[in-house]
Amino acid sequence: MSVLGNTNGERTTPHDALPIDGRDARDIRDTRDARSVEHTLLQASALIATAASARRRQPARPTAVRHLYPSQLAATARRLIDHAEHFVVVTTAGRPELTAVFAPGLRALEAARARGVPARVLLGPHAVRASRARLLRLSAGGCEIRVDAGEPREILLIDGALALIVPPAEAPGQRPTLVRDPSMVGVTCQLLKGTWNTARPLREFHGAVARLRAEPAQGVLSCLRDGLTDEAAARRMRVSLRTYRRKVAQIMEELGITSRFQAGRRAAELGVLPVDDL
Repeated sequence: MSVLGNTNGERTTPHDALPIDGRDARDIRDTRDARSVEHTLLQASALIATAASARRRQPARPTAVRHLYPSQLAATARRLIDHAEHFVVVTTAGRPELTAVFAPGLRALEAARARGVPARVLLGPHAVRASRARLLRLSAGGCEIRVDAGEPREILLIDGALALIVPPAEAPGQRPTLVRDPSMVGVTCQLLKGTWNTARPLREFHGAVARLRAEPAQGVLSCLRDGLTDEAAARRMRVSLRTYRRKVAQIMEELGITSRFQAGRRAAELGVLPVDDL
């Protein structure tokens, strides 16, 4: 009788085979597979441990995003500008509470320009009024300066690799942030580029302010302040209705606004309100 046959003369299947050392063939294969998996896991664990050890031996990299205390802001801004090599970009609305940061920053920027570092400054109208003399010196020294009609964010950009971002005034709970993450700095660069392209060069801005302080702009601003209708304003100024409306449009363009309701506020920011308003 064949060992592969049964008492009925039928061919046996692997499941009919006799056990070897109390285990069948499938048990042996499962054991070998388990040992193979265990060996692979041990190898992977060893590789991870080696990589972690090598990483610990590497110099520590700066944190991609670091929050600062307000008391650190001025010193950090000066240090970043002092170490700039390729270019510096400063944007500010000239918020009064940041004067202690902005003024030393402009002095550091003058020093950067003196050693040949290209620089750009994007300002709000209030910042121009507060730092006119220093801005003129910077401009004469080759610094590109433009004025944004709105209120640009408070940002310092260094070499396209670092961004110091001050939270807006309406977010008092937030802290200034020093950003080193390349993607975040890149997005900041693109946003600033768009704002820069629509801003007005400093010389043009000063020209617009001079025109707004003269007639007929002062007369038009007085009419807008007093809330006169276009017809009444045209009669006061002794011009045609069409001429008055054209002058209003010109002044709105000079002020960088799209609504007459913004005229008073923007004129105050620029310091061009009629004399009897001051």
